[in-house]
Amino acid sequence: MDNATAPRAIDPNRFREVLGSYPTGVAVVTAMDAQGAPIGMVVGTFTSVSLEPPLVAFLPMKSSRTFDLMRKSPSFCINVLAADQEPICRKLAAPGENKFASIPWHASPAGNPVIDGVVSWIDCTYDNIIEAGDHYIVLGAVLDMNLERNTTPLLFFQRGYGGFSTGPLVAAAERDTLQAVGLAEAAREEIETLAARLSAECALLASTGRDSVYVAVANYSLNRRGSSRLGFHVPIVPPMGALFVGQPGSPDDETWLSRLGRCDESVREAARERLARVRERGWSICLCNGHEKADLEEGIELYTNPHRTPEQERRLLALVQATSALHEPAEILDDQRYDVLHISAPVHDADGQVALVVRLSELPRGMDGRLIRDCAKRLQETAAAIGRRITPLRRKAAGG
Repeated sequence: MDNATAPRAIDPNRFREVLGSYPTGVAVVTAMDAQGAPIGMVVGTFTSVSLEPPLVAFLPMKSSRTFDLMRKSPSFCINVLAADQEPICRKLAAPGENKFASIPWHASPAGNPVIDGVVSWIDCTYDNIIEAGDHYIVLGAVLDMNLERNTTPLLFFQRGYGGFSTGPLVAAAERDTLQAVGLAEAAREEIETLAARLSAECALLASTGRDSVYVAVANYSLNRRGSSRLGFHVPIVPPMGALFVGQPGSPDDETWLSRLGRCDESVREAARERLARVRERGWSICLCNGHEKADLEEGIELYTNPHRTPEQERRLLALVQATSALHEPAEILDDQRYDVLHISAPVHDADGQVALVVRLSELPRGMDGRLIRDCAKRLQETAAAIGRRITPLRRKAAGG
């Protein structure tokens, strides 16, 4: 054995520092003691082991008094803590007796404590207990399991607790969004006028590169929503966000198409055709039906939450793909009636770049093709007026 591969002493503090740079989930392993009282211990070592047979594991310290009591029980339950359950984590990790007296819980099918509000729980029996240095490796054979709450888990990272956020805005994107809000406020009169004239909602959207964001909203719809879309994020992924594609700060054609992920070439080609249709028309349209509209609204609201889960994001993207045929129909016939989700038009600055997108929604059901084209024309006229208004502001922001 040469010097490079020879074991050497590792400083425990250095070991913790290096391993602490890798985030781990936080779970509470629970059971009932010999007297029928709930017991539990916090672990950062829970992991999946095997699918066939279903096995999981956690690694308690050999010196753990709680595990000495727990291993006398025939089963145990893994409780995956949610990001908002740090106080419960700290309570259970602190010394003391009867810790569950102030923690709400209910029994699992195997009779183990399930803490109210956890992300998930997994009932297990002991498959094996293996000695590993100053810890045990406890293998659990899964008896039952369930998802309790669709939310983000609690994480442990560099000796601190925190949550998981997907797609956070970088500082540059935040700055661009704030600038877009300033431009949108300068165009407030135009969107208020159009929304009032058509008894609809008129909004301005800006691109962050990954998403489009509602930066101004005027709502004069007869079916006025109880809450505003202001601040809502919508992913720029086919078929959505086509008006921003190819613009500075937004994805180019191929990057946009790549956001489809693995799919049939026919799906990718259909997205290309819709993008070409938008560019040929100079505006964008999405049709709807009532059920899918409600699902989409809910999905976008969840997507906007910075603490959304990957599963919530996947569900929205799956819904978008399932309804892609409603985007950019090849024909809009004069005498046919349509339910419209929204019509959008680009706001160009003096350099021809798309600075914002103006969008009409909450339109009447059953619009015929002539009325749709009339709304699109009015929307383009409003977009042109907004472009003239914001061009001096864009030049000033650029130092021109």
